[in-house]
Amino acid sequence: MRTVKELRLAGLFAYLAALVLGLLSSLLVHYLLGGEGRLGWRGFNLFGLLEGLAFLLTFSFALAVAGRAVRVPCLTLLTAGLLGPTPAWRLARPLPRAEALEAYEGRGVALLEQAGRPVGVLGLADHILPLEEVPSVEAEVAMSELYPLFLRQPLVLVTRGEEVLGAIPREAFFRHLGV
Repeated sequence: MRTVKELRLAGLFAYLAALVLGLLSSLLVHYLLGGEGRLGWRGFNLFGLLEGLAFLLTFSFALAVAGRAVRVPCLTLLTAGLLGPTPAWRLARPLPRAEALEAYEGRGVALLEQAGRPVGVLGLADHILPLEEVPSVEAEVAMSELYPLFLRQPLVLVTRGEEVLGAIPREAFFRHLGV
């Protein structure tokens, strides 16, 4: 699972690579046409339009290829990493905690604790699910990386070290994605 910082850096590098390729293709067309192209405030001509078109096509194609290669969200790619995806801790909601099985009322999902440490999750199945069987992610993992986890379980725990910050239900995840 990649963090928001890693995705932002990948988006920046992919954008810069596409920009460099676009500029190099425009420079190549400029030299192939004898350096006669003008596309700017002082004027423009057909050769300048061809240079601009070469840049636009190469930049767009390279951006599309780079986006597929590094698998970053479109907004992160198009803003060169300035805007990153939402971290998991933003969508996580705290879980009710039960110190003993008898304290669990049977409604909803709860975190079972023993001696102040979480040991399992109640309410997802007919039995107590050990914490190791419930998918969990670190707090800084990007929301766009969580999709495969929701195919197995209806809930993903969000942790910071040993501490369970909360959980993201499947419905909240898909509502966040707009699906």
